[in-house]
Amino acid sequence: MKRPPIRARPLARLALAMIASLLAAALPQVSTAQDTGYLSTVPNGNPELPFGARDRFDRVRFMDGFSSHFIISHDPGPQHPLVFLPPVPPILESDIPVLAPFDSGPPAPAELSAFVGELFYPFLGARLAGDELPRESRAQILAYRDAKVSLQDEMRARVLALKEASPEGRAEQLAALASRQAPRIAQLEATAEKIRADLRKARVFQTTDLNDKPVWHLRPLGDMPTDPAAELAESVAIRGDAFYQNGLSAAQRRLLLEAAIELDVRAKGERPDAAPGTSVLYFSPETSRIRIPVDLPEPLGREVSDYQAVKRALMGELREALRLSEDRTIDSREDAMEKLAAEEAPRIAELDNMAEVIRRGLAALPNPTGPPSSAALPQALVDRITAYRAHKVELLRKLRSMLTAPTPIPNDGRGPKGPAPDPTEGALAWMHDGASKTEIQSTELRVSVEEFDRLQNQLIEELNKEENGIREELAAYARTNNGPTDRKSINDLLRDFERARQQQEIWDRYRDYQTAVLMPGLSAGQRQLLFDGGIEALALPLPDGETIH
Repeated sequence: MKRPPIRARPLARLALAMIASLLAAALPQVSTAQDTGYLSTVPNGNPELPFGARDRFDRVRFMDGFSSHFIISHDPGPQHPLVFLPPVPPILESDIPVLAPFDSGPPAPAELSAFVGELFYPFLGARLAGDELPRESRAQILAYRDAKVSLQDEMRARVLALKEASPEGRAEQLAALASRQAPRIAQLEATAEKIRADLRKARVFQTTDLNDKPVWHLRPLGDMPTDPAAELAESVAIRGDAFYQNGLSAAQRRLLLEAAIELDVRAKGERPDAAPGTSVLYFSPETSRIRIPVDLPEPLGREVSDYQAVKRALMGELREALRLSEDRTIDSREDAMEKLAAEEAPRIAELDNMAEVIRRGLAALPNPTGPPSSAALPQALVDRITAYRAHKVELLRKLRSMLTAPTPIPNDGRGPKGPAPDPTEGALAWMHDGASKTEIQSTELRVSVEEFDRLQNQLIEELNKEENGIREELAAYARTNNGPTDRKSINDLLRDFERARQQQEIWDRYRDYQTAVLMPGLSAGQRQLLFDGGIEALALPLPDGETIH
């Protein structure tokens, strides 16, 4: 009788049993180590729950005992991105505002004051406000600023050294400086565009870009708005494209910003405080404005007209291209803008050449502008008056900080008709040295009426004591130094001094602005660097941010 054949199944079962026993001995140890480590970091962890349900927001989550792990970073960031726009450059040698008008948004980060001339200003503002500026970006921006300040200082030193040089000699020396600085300026411009592009990029879970911004639509050039509300809307649309549209050159962006400023000024009905017989010229670098005589010599007047016509044509082409490409895809629109930037580049360079001819013509006019004569008062008295003025401005700021910003009243048909109240009216009234009769309502105070009155009376009393001391010292000086025919009162002397002091301060603070705009011989890149430094030197109040929902 034959034995039945030996089957492999019992051997396989034996092998499987051995493997199972080994796994049973090993798996509990892995599971225990994993669970213990996890629960030690999760308060009130429940080992009875499935592993993945114990904490849905764990940064390091293990899938099982044999798989690798992955990391989930949860950084909620700001729920509503903020948009900060730089202050508008004023007309050359116009009054410099001390206080910003009341706005309803969050204040701009103080660090932005050093970047008011940069095209990446809105993106940097959003990153700083959201506390999401990476260390690498911060280091890159600081290095960029150091390089820019170094170039600006070189130009300032050279211009000062050539102060007494002849026009021909100054032009030759400035041309040599422009040639030496050209590679560094080109590198600086490339770095600025890279910073703008890097700061503009959206993050994974949130964004500081305006992907969800209000819709910006440009109107056809043949259908330009005439009512103030539509002009303001058009200005906002142009300014938005100037900062946020990819593919544009830096010169094109500044042309758009200048067009937005012109529309905004017209919409608000602002009248520049130009002297009689002068007009305002939007000049070069773009966004700068100067006053020129209305009765220019015929050749120079024709050159100014030609310059304005070429600039308007460039702006018109640019705006029309942006409007016609609104419905394109993002990449297609960017390609169209890059193509237009290449086409307009030679004409923009020619526009700079036309501006240089105008500068030489303006420099040749009789009675060129120069620094005002200083007030003839002892330096100790000058210092005392300067300190008094600084204390007065600080008083205004303290009182202003105790006021709430007025809430705009939308005219949407649900409320009373008529224009909304001007939010700047109350703020500007504070700058009239007490002559304004504007009353502050108790509902506009952040503090109690009693506290506001107490602090206001205290500060004004301190200022009055300081002013009385200055008046006594000024009276003693007048009795000692003025002749019998000089019958000016103390008020007249103070008024004359204040007028001279303001003129000197304006001249000093506009020094870079004036050099960048009016001195012949600088390159376009040098002018833009000095103009940026000039706007920074004005220390203009930074506009508040706008929340994008």
